[in-house]
Amino acid sequence: MTQVRHLIIVNPQARHGEAERLAPVVEALLASVPHDTVETTGPGHATEIAAGASEYDVVVASGGDGTVHEVLNGLMRIDAAGRPVLAVLPTGSGNDTCRTLGVPFDLSEAAALLSTGERRRYDVGVCNGLYFNNSFAAGLDAKVTAKAVEYKVTKQRSGLWLYLTALLHVLFKDLGAFRLDVGFDGAPAASVDTLIVAITNGATYGGGFKITPHADPADGVFDVCMIDPLGLGEALWRLPFVIAGKHTKMPVVHMSRHTSAIIDSAVPLPAQIDGEVLFERRYEVAMLAGAIECIVPRRA
Repeated sequence: MTQVRHLIIVNPQARHGEAERLAPVVEALLASVPHDTVETTGPGHATEIAAGASEYDVVVASGGDGTVHEVLNGLMRIDAAGRPVLAVLPTGSGNDTCRTLGVPFDLSEAAALLSTGERRRYDVGVCNGLYFNNSFAAGLDAKVTAKAVEYKVTKQRSGLWLYLTALLHVLFKDLGAFRLDVGFDGAPAASVDTLIVAITNGATYGGGFKITPHADPADGVFDVCMIDPLGLGEALWRLPFVIAGKHTKMPVVHMSRHTSAIIDSAVPLPAQIDGEVLFERRYEVAMLAGAIECIVPRRA
């Protein structure tokens, strides 16, 4: 039997540097798995490493959602016929990718999947040339993401608590709607006033917010959530429902499913893609069904 070749891409700065302390643990857990390990040295490095990993069978992103995002973008540069399989070791803070794929948060259990898991194909989104496995969102959520990036460094917060405190800051200090032209699936664009346009493969973002609770990352279709403009009081009382994914039938919430979207704004519009902040006037989002193969738990 041909030996499977693994490349482990480690982001030592994930989870405020805790991933660096976990590096020896990762090596011990993978002692029986033939592998090479490379540590990233800065933003974008994981993408470069993954793009040059065509000789490997499996590329493992050891870090958080940002690390997975970079590794995915590197793998998508490799021709589909020779593209390695993607696996994830959760040493980051948000870990929404793990929620989407069903990868356990327990590091030892996730590492065991390299030997015991199965390979399954998942959808990939692309926006303005950048790939995403979990989510794209424009509007208020991108403001929250930007504040979360700040709080992650200045307040050493992580996970749902990081995103929640960033969201509360934006709701109290910078709550405002956006006038956008939005068109889905090639249809003519409609002008809308909205707080957010969230286009997702996965059910959660922001460390566990169930923004599109029924999303299926392998069905070839995005789940979309748009929310009408709200005042502060309205936003605050609805917030717990959004966290729990119980908001979808509210009159101010509009859920739909599509394979592409074009969003135009008269001024630069904040957006986020798998937690990375963008700031452009036009976003073109498209679905690449089943474009990446991932190692995930076996189905019962």
